[in-house]
Parts: sequence; structure tokens; C-alpha cells
Amino acid sequence: NITQTETGIHVDGYPDAKRVVALDTKPAQRLAGLRGHQFNLGCCEAAMQECLKLPENLKYATEAALVGIVTRYFSCFGQNKAIAQLNRDRVFKGMSDAKVCFDYWKSIRDRHLVHQEDALTERRTGLVLGHTDELIDVLSMQMSGWVWDEEHLQLLYKLIAHTQSHVDSEIEGARKLIFAEAEAM
Repeated sequence: NITQTETGIHVDGYPDAKRVVALDTKPAQRLAGLRGHQFNLGCCEAAMQECLKLPENLKYATEAALVGIVTRYFSCFGQNKAIAQLNRDRVFKGMSDAKVCFDYWKSIRDRHLVHQEDALTERRTGLVLGHTDELIDVLSMQMSGWVWDEEHLQLLYKLIAHTQSHVDSEIEGARKLIFAEAEAM
């Protein structure tokens, strides 16, 4: 936190700070974007911890939490105007199983949770007939596959944790580069 005081500014954690200077170089912009991903991934990780504690009888709360977590997680890999996207192949370099898991969850997000292409849901209309085949009613039926059992959730949690670790490492590298550039100024 940076706050204005009567004598200047106060920067939390830096008692001797006199001022803060904005830096707008390419590495600084990249670092800012990585910090955005770090924040989103931290939210996903914390939400996954809460989601894993939900009792089985709260399946709709679990589903709602999962939709939010998956949407936020994959926003780190999607094109947007605010932050440069993460690259799946770079984040999971040399980890073919993780790439398969990533693609699996992305497909669930795209086809079931967000865009409703119905990969896991089957809908049918049926007729309810009586003993002499007289029409009693018209029914709408829906059967959905559920992918938020503990095993699936643990796979997603591992994706989030690895991505978070990758971003943290990228941030540290970017910070070192910016520090070296700033000292050379």
C-alpha cells in the first residue's frame, strides 16, 4: 500500500521510501501483467481450497465455485486487452501429462461450463404414457455428467499450483532484469 502522509508518502514495508517512480519499459509492462496473473492464480488457488472443503450435498455451490475458478484460471491463457496471455506450452514445457490435463479442463470449460456446447449434458423430450398408451404428459429430461469429484478437482488444483509456480518464477526473473536495468540508469 502507498498512502499520502503530511510529510510525503508511506510505502508499506519500506519505511525509508521517499518517492515511487513509475516505470513503463517493456520488462516493467511484462512484470505488471505477470502480477495480474499472479493475483488471479492466487484467487483460484484459495477458491480451490475452499471448494475442496464443500460437503457433497452442496453440489450446486461446488459447481458455481468451479465455474468461477475455471473461468478465472483460463483467463490467464486467453487473449485480452489488459494482460499478455500465458502460453500453455511454455508453462507446461516438458510436461505432456499436464498439457493433456490442461486441454481436458479447457474443453470442459469451453464445451460445458461456459459456452454450453453440451459435451457433458444430454437433453431429451419424452412422452409419459399410461397403461393403454394414452398421453399423460410431456416431459423434459436432462442428464449431466459431473466432473467435480475429488480426483478431477485435484487435477485442476495441480494445474493451478503449477501455473502459479511458473508465474512466480517468471516474476522473479523479470524483477532481476528490471533491477539491473534500473541500477544501470
